[in-house]
Amino acid sequence: MQTTESGIETPWGPVGYIVYKRTYSRRLNENDPSSDTEEFTDTVDRVLRACRTQLKVGFTEQEEELFKKQLLTLKGSVAGRFLWQLGTKTVNKLGLPSLQNCSLTVIDDPVKPFTWCMDLLMLGCGVGINIQKEHVYQIPKVIKKKIKVERVDNAQADYIVPDTREGWVKLLGKTLKSYFYSGEGFTYSTQLIRGAGAPIKGFGGVASGPEVLVEGIEEICKILDARRGEKLRPIDCLDIVNIIGMIVIAGNVRRSAIIAMGDADDFEFLRAKRWDLGNIPNWRANSNNSVICNDINLLPEEFWEGYKGNGECYGLINLEASRKQGRLGETQYPDLNVQGYNPLNLAA
Repeated sequence: MQTTESGIETPWGPVGYIVYKRTYSRRLNENDPSSDTEEFTDTVDRVLRACRTQLKVGFTEQEEELFKKQLLTLKGSVAGRFLWQLGTKTVNKLGLPSLQNCSLTVIDDPVKPFTWCMDLLMLGCGVGINIQKEHVYQIPKVIKKKIKVERVDNAQADYIVPDTREGWVKLLGKTLKSYFYSGEGFTYSTQLIRGAGAPIKGFGGVASGPEVLVEGIEEICKILDARRGEKLRPIDCLDIVNIIGMIVIAGNVRRSAIIAMGDADDFEFLRAKRWDLGNIPNWRANSNNSVICNDINLLPEEFWEGYKGNGECYGLINLEASRKQGRLGETQYPDLNVQGYNPLNLAA
């Protein structure tokens, strides 16, 4: 138990307080990395202030007092993202994207879905990706000529990466545009990016340094080089998003939650996490994978290998049923636009 100044007890379990301090407690002074971190009552007060000033909820004084008591006694809670981000300058700047828990995109374009994934993941939002062949094969072929994207840390570089989330995302976008549109390589510099361990004042936590970004861009270029003059395959799209996840989770407070959904007859996708086969890139651990299949009788034998202990188990998604009914079986609100799920397993 932990008692607040108002006498309200917070009934923490064996690890509850530890998890709270690790994940949701912010520094009392964001500009001072040595300052103390919040206690739970501080976090609740920050959330309540943000409900007034950022979300414009319009609580009455009585409702706010009741809400505060519910939070402090752990009888109710806002989303974890709200506990972490409400009341920060990030919300003032970006609005709802920094408060989103999860999201979904279809991979059917050579640039936008990937930069969107990186942007949302760097904000801590989980991402679902649909990489069915019918979508991926809409992407044009990779340009056939050899393209060179090179890091040169000096002021003469074509692009000097800003020390911002937007700067990292733009570097990815420029790389993809080179391989699919311009056909021209470029140089980039990471000299402005703060070193590993430096504090991140807005989002919180510490920086990962530029090396993981450079490594990620190099690995993505290798994938694109291997497909010169050809279309990307779903497995290539999976790898690119998983590499983006690798870049993102290098920060100590960012967590990359990805769910990838592919075709039941895509054997490259089905074997993406067959660790027992060897020679599987480590970054593929960054996503949970599921197959989209509306009839269990159509599943190939390969699907069941994970359940036999060979690699990892894949989930199973009935997209046809998802378009007809909700999670609780309600059928009065069909949605033919459902394309998959996000990492919280909600139809999107």
